[in-house]
Amino acid sequence: MKSNKLLLIIAILLIFVFHYFFQNGLEKIFFQTFFPFQNIRRPLSRCNNIFNRAVSCVGMPSGHAESATIVSVLSYYYNFISLTICVLLIFVFSIQRVLVGMHTSIQVLVGILFGLIYSFIYTNFNLNYKGFIIVLCISLTLLITIVNHIDKQVHQQIPDWVSYSMLSSIKKKQESTYYSKILHILANTVVQQVTFISWSELQTYLDIIVEQIKETGIKYDAVIGVKTGGAILSDYISKKLQIKNYKIKLSKEKYNCDKKISDTIEDNIDRLSQNNYMNYMICEGIYDNIQDKNVILIDELVSSGNTISESYRYLKQSKKVNNIYVTSVALYKLKFMKQNLSLDFKIHNIINNGVVVWPWGFDN
Repeated sequence: MKSNKLLLIIAILLIFVFHYFFQNGLEKIFFQTFFPFQNIRRPLSRCNNIFNRAVSCVGMPSGHAESATIVSVLSYYYNFISLTICVLLIFVFSIQRVLVGMHTSIQVLVGILFGLIYSFIYTNFNLNYKGFIIVLCISLTLLITIVNHIDKQVHQQIPDWVSYSMLSSIKKKQESTYYSKILHILANTVVQQVTFISWSELQTYLDIIVEQIKETGIKYDAVIGVKTGGAILSDYISKKLQIKNYKIKLSKEKYNCDKKISDTIEDNIDRLSQNNYMNYMICEGIYDNIQDKNVILIDELVSSGNTISESYRYLKQSKKVNNIYVTSVALYKLKFMKQNLSLDFKIHNIINNGVVVWPWGFDN
């Protein structure tokens, strides 16, 4: 009897971990993909920023309310607690999220509803494998729906301002493997960064960057984009400011300038494990003489800071440029600060978070 109770407790704890750390993240990405962000965001001041659309700012449904409901209902069903305590636990955990401003009442109610649905599935099959399979099928359905919807947006028409030279790289990224796309979304259920940025949203961010550059009062002679993402962005900056456009390509030395699609998955694992302390090499440089020029250096995302640092060093030491304005659309601030880099330049960014899928594709 004691062993059966212990197994039940272990099962309930595993269910809690699954829903709190994975399933709820997947549900949040689903709501983020199909609903206006202002309708599903958390009522937190940091989430009021229109540029902070990370999954961590999505409150629909409340993971605390959902998980508390599942654990409480299962504990009641298997006679660990009374019905009164079950209802009280759900109420206390849920109302606490509203009172501290972490969720709205609607987000909490939706969390409770989801928790009751999952609880019904688990108890209806008495916690056997059939119930778990049904829940996993729900997870898979959410996952496939999200990936297919984002993939359709990725395959939308490429803006005219993107140079012809970048089209082949974009097409290659658009045709990344389906399992790679699945893994990107799965990873974001845990890290909870910005899931996707569209071309129109990206252009809004780039317009802001252009205005920030103009406000410096410095006349810049060229923009340099770090391939691939930064090189796409440099096309827009170049046309807006009417300056020369250069593109450089870096690679981790272990790839020897021949990074494959499969290596992208390894890169994502490196990011999650904080394993980014690697040497980089310049694969494609600048052949023109830009000595003493003022230049803009742009990349789509700065995470560890290694790529942008190596690019900066190349421009300063090898090309001997004068002033460098370093900018990016996104700066994964939490990861960047952990690297504790002693940089002698400032990165001007729009989003203080990572981005999983850019408008040109899943593989970055």
